[in-house]
Amino acid sequence: MVEDVWIMKVDELPVDERIKRVIRERGIEELYPPQAEALKSGVLEGKNLVLAIPTASGKTLVSEIVMVNKLLREGGKAVYLVPLKALAEEKYREFKEWEVLGLRVAATTGDYDSTDEWLGRYDIIVATAEKFDSLLRHGSGWIRDVRLVVADEVHLIGSYDRGATLEMILTHMLGRAQILALSATVGNAEELAEWLNAELVVSEWRPVELRKGVFSHGELFWEDGRVERFSGSWEALAVDAVQKGKQALVFVNTRRSAEKEAISLSSKIGRLLTKPEKRVLEDLISSIEDNPTTEKLKRALKGGVAFHHAGLGRSERTLIEDAFREGVIKVITATPTLSAGINLPAFRVIIRDTKRYADFGWTDIPVLEIQQMMGRAGRPKYDKVGEAIVVARTEDPKKLFEKYILGKPEKLFSMLANEQAFRSQVLALIANFGVKTFRELFDFLSRTFYAYQRKDTMTLEYKARGIVSFLIENGFVELDSEERFVTLPLGRRTSQLYIDPLTAKKFKEAFPKFEKNPNPLGVFQLIASTPDMAVINARRRELEDYLDFAYEYEDMLYLGIPYYEDSRFQGFLSQIKTARILLDWINEVPETRIYETYGIEPGDLYRILELADWLMYSLIEIYKLFNPKKDVMEYLKGLHLRLRHGVREELLELVKLPNIGRKRARALYNAGFKSVADILAAKPGELLSVEGIGLKILEGIYKHLGVELGRVDGEGIKKGSKRRRRTLDAFFD
Repeated sequence: MVEDVWIMKVDELPVDERIKRVIRERGIEELYPPQAEALKSGVLEGKNLVLAIPTASGKTLVSEIVMVNKLLREGGKAVYLVPLKALAEEKYREFKEWEVLGLRVAATTGDYDSTDEWLGRYDIIVATAEKFDSLLRHGSGWIRDVRLVVADEVHLIGSYDRGATLEMILTHMLGRAQILALSATVGNAEELAEWLNAELVVSEWRPVELRKGVFSHGELFWEDGRVERFSGSWEALAVDAVQKGKQALVFVNTRRSAEKEAISLSSKIGRLLTKPEKRVLEDLISSIEDNPTTEKLKRALKGGVAFHHAGLGRSERTLIEDAFREGVIKVITATPTLSAGINLPAFRVIIRDTKRYADFGWTDIPVLEIQQMMGRAGRPKYDKVGEAIVVARTEDPKKLFEKYILGKPEKLFSMLANEQAFRSQVLALIANFGVKTFRELFDFLSRTFYAYQRKDTMTLEYKARGIVSFLIENGFVELDSEERFVTLPLGRRTSQLYIDPLTAKKFKEAFPKFEKNPNPLGVFQLIASTPDMAVINARRRELEDYLDFAYEYEDMLYLGIPYYEDSRFQGFLSQIKTARILLDWINEVPETRIYETYGIEPGDLYRILELADWLMYSLIEIYKLFNPKKDVMEYLKGLHLRLRHGVREELLELVKLPNIGRKRARALYNAGFKSVADILAAKPGELLSVEGIGLKILEGIYKHLGVELGRVDGEGIKKGSKRRRRTLDAFFD
């Protein structure tokens, strides 16, 4: 625990002088008190450490010092685990600074069916937890050189969806590598530290003072007892921040609310902008591609406001984040995903919603999550104080004050009880980690946070036995005469592909059906039915249309239509909706029409295409294990390529060219250039007349095809000065 506050100068750090030099070059001369406490805990000598301190209190710098110190002294590798791809990119950019000391930094987030042996050439490896889990399963050779694992946002061990993965990674690495676990303050950090055999540093200290309050009906009640009055609704809080020359983040519970409030605030904030600020915003707006979601974004941006949620494409989210950091955007309205790690602080954080809709109705957002949002208040180097304000719309302000302003964050609980995650992890232990008997399986599980926390291995053993029975019954694993586990090809491949065994079971059961009737609707519905796919929910008013569609094409489906009273009925129609989106995609329906037809946004389409691509690849890999028919295999591979590029079959040859996506490929095809041979036979000027084909694109195509492009001047493309075999000059003759 941090009790006394003292200052440690960078020069006093017991680390290599080169590390101190890099830190000083950032303008840092002294460390924050919790940083000093952390670095005096024994972590520099190899002890495990749980560092639980508020957002913006300097956790990342501690991890950098520990990583680089370890690598310079001992060699080996450090792995830095993050929950989000966007966070991996951010940390990768930050850590690249250390390459001046001869260290090499890499990031890896995708492709779950690879050993990524190329990472063996790097010293600091930033990875999502899921990616590192898949690398552990593949037995990547360089992992034996990992000396340190940094688990950022370790409180996500309590996340229903992702917690089990992080818990299993830490269980695997305990005793094999030093563990540094970084977290916001949590209710049971002591328990987490005891499990990890780690030192514990907990602090409420922040570099920027945090003032917290509750806003209700025009009055703002601060925790120190002061009351401020504002005319109007909570929006006045955002306007007031901008009037003070500051920025604000507004957290709401739905995408629609984020969009609606951004547009509403835009008209008010826009009046406060200078003409130069408006010109910069106009340039920003002109750089954004058009679609129904960005149309709303552009309306908001005119007034210096943006919304941020998972429906936006990655490029738009990055653009918004950068513009906010630069002060171009004054207010962002966001769903809570923005608070989950991306470094985007503001002077004032306004939490408009403290409830969200879950499976069984409206529920309170946990204190830990609200405090994560509050932690974004106050920008180091810019603000002496940050303000976090919870809005009481219909709730009792006193109750909100007690719960979120004065309350403590919840305890973390192991999520290994999540059967989907546990099923995959048990198979991995058998298939990839050499667990050969029930006793060995239970020994490993007894080392998990679940077993440590609940002191109840009986329940875990019971669940594990049930999963092993499922794996044996479905051909993933078998027992030999001595009751030792033997991994079968299906089990090994399923675990390597990083898919749920239930997904592989569904694939296997569908093989006879799609061998008889290979068709894209059946394949896409099969993919959408798996637990690994995030389907697009069918809305109530759409159910009848999707049911009619399912009956019309019932003979193409590999999974039957359930009775309407069946609990699976609405889920089935959501699968049909998702399959239809994928069908439209491979039939070149324009993206904007897909968004409008299905009521989805760019981020949604991107997410289901990414998942469908992975599952289509997995389906093909699993099919290879079962005496595949050559014509069916070729069909599946072609469908996979169509899914990856979003094209009809006739464009597959063209989309293999560099920078030729679905739009340019269709433009080339419609202009008569239907193959690589047609492109090679054409004159450059003819190709340049095709919409979307500029000089740089053409140069890339010719380079890929081994053709030399000639000089370009005011008269157009001319012959190159050199003649080579298959050069562009040949096409001018």
